Amino acid sequence: KAWSGPFGDVRFCPTGGVSPSNAAEFLALPNVVCVGGSWLVPADALARADWARITQLAREAAGLPRG
Repeated sequence: KAWSGPFGDVRFCPTGGVSPSNAAEFLALPNVVCVGGSWLVPADALARADWARITQLAREAAGLPRG
C-alpha cells in the first residue's frame, strides 16, 4: 500500500501480507490490478493433491469484491 503513493502510475499485484480477510482492501486501491498469496494454494492441499480445496479457494478469490 505504501508504494502506491510515490508510484501512482505503476500497477501492482501485491502478494505479501494479503489474505482473504484483507484482500478487498488491496483490491480497492486504484493501481492494484490483482492480489495473490500462499493462501490460494496451501502447501498441505498441494501435497495431498486436494484439487477440490484448491479449486474452491480459487473460486472464492475470483469472487472477492473490487473497490
